[in-house]
Amino acid sequence: MRRKNTLYMGIGKWFESIKRRSGFRRPDGFEKPKHAGIRLKAAAVLVLLAVIAVPVAVLALSGGGKKQADDPYREVISASDENPTYMSSKTNVVELEVGAPAPSPSPSPLPSPTPLLISKGTTDSELVPRIQERLMELGYMDEDEPTDYYGPNTKLAVELFQRKHGLEIDGYVGEQTYALLMSDQATKYTVSVGAKGTDVYELQIRLRELGYIDKATEYFGTETEAAVKKFQERNGLSADGTVGEMTRELLYSEDAKANAISYGEKSDEVLNYQKKLSTLGYLTSEPDGNFGKDTVAAVKRFQMRNGLIADGYLGPQTKQLLLSKDAEANALAIGMNGRDVEEVQERLVELRYLKKATGYFGSDTDAAVRSFQSRNGLKADGKVGKQTMSKLFDSGAKKASSTSGSSGSSGSGSTPSDPGSPPADSPAVTAGVETFIAIAESKLGSRYVRAGKGPNTFDCSGFVYWCLNQAGVKQGYMTSASWQKTTKYRRITSMSEIKRGDVISYKGHVGIALGDGKMIDASSSQGKVRITSINSSYWQRNFVAAFRIF
Repeated sequence: MRRKNTLYMGIGKWFESIKRRSGFRRPDGFEKPKHAGIRLKAAAVLVLLAVIAVPVAVLALSGGGKKQADDPYREVISASDENPTYMSSKTNVVELEVGAPAPSPSPSPLPSPTPLLISKGTTDSELVPRIQERLMELGYMDEDEPTDYYGPNTKLAVELFQRKHGLEIDGYVGEQTYALLMSDQATKYTVSVGAKGTDVYELQIRLRELGYIDKATEYFGTETEAAVKKFQERNGLSADGTVGEMTRELLYSEDAKANAISYGEKSDEVLNYQKKLSTLGYLTSEPDGNFGKDTVAAVKRFQMRNGLIADGYLGPQTKQLLLSKDAEANALAIGMNGRDVEEVQERLVELRYLKKATGYFGSDTDAAVRSFQSRNGLKADGKVGKQTMSKLFDSGAKKASSTSGSSGSSGSGSTPSDPGSPPADSPAVTAGVETFIAIAESKLGSRYVRAGKGPNTFDCSGFVYWCLNQAGVKQGYMTSASWQKTTKYRRITSMSEIKRGDVISYKGHVGIALGDGKMIDASSSQGKVRITSINSSYWQRNFVAAFRIF
């Protein structure tokens, strides 16, 4: 009790000293109220509590000396006269020396990359297949089974998509590119004015061959636009100057109408080319300057034999090759068909080297020709060139020996009306197939390039085209769509009947059968020539047909 009274007396004296220093005076006539002493004591207690509470509250708000030292961040509530520079919460506190000028605020750091960022070399089993599938659907990638690998070809397809949609062309799939790619606003692949790249170059090469443009530059300018419009007009398409899916397919087909010398024309220029075709053994009629059916057939045969698209037009590329020293003379070989093939077969039947003529030069016809050449002292290469043709129709041609027999039909690659097949162990079939496969496998790992036709870069149809020609099958370039419609080879409609060496046609894709459920192809999704299984649900679902070449 004495200690409490002493505390009250001390507080009272301190309170009285404050009143004296502040000049406080009790007003005249003021009467001290009853129980004033008790009230004074209570007030003193409140003052004491306030004195203790204020520093405790300050310490609590500051987080404590130790905590503040450990945590360089603290809340800054708002701007004030004492704190004129407002800093948001969790702002790094900078202790300033008294009187030192406040530093300028440093610029805010750039935002970190978005979480969704797919780039070259990325492997992702969910996102990458989804991206590839969408790019194929829109035409920026050629059709193929999607993979989990984001390689150079996928990056290029993304760049084409970004180019088309006015995005930054970096080949990365960030949030903006991904969102647009998957949206309804994403537009299909087309090429028009302002575009630049290898895809433009390949289009220009074909337009040049058809006589619509003079040179290829990789840039789609007004000259290319005018050429495309002219091609579209001549071929019954909407002449908008933009290369879309329909224009592209027709451009690379045998049905494309060229801006070149064609059927029905008559001139000295036609006569000059007819003479060259006659010298090389392609034109059977007398050159007369009239571009008739015989000339169309001769031009197509020349184009097929020399690896060009067999459209029957004398375009710049055909004319240039026809007059060059590299022009190959006419020789009938595996993969060819027509009346001239049938005539050769009929003569081989007459000489007992072949049992049946069908008009298609298949593996049995190849075997029959080789047998004829060997028996008649010629080089046995299976091709019916000028020398073999002359000997074949000579009255002194030797017939097949009674022990050698004759081949069963014109070949396994006969027309749909005569789908005869040679024995599975036929030497001619085995040799042709294995040569074809060996050539294809020699290109494993070669880079995939859209419209590439070899020898080191390929797309799927360009790969098949190059391999066939290297194997001696003179086949003009055909797109995957053209393969689906061809009637040149025997058509196989069931995957269970596919044999080694068959060309397999899928929706938007072609490959070469290896047997045992595998094929070799130029893959857009993997970006290279590879070997893959054909037993997946993707290939089963997209199978169109296979074609028996040998």
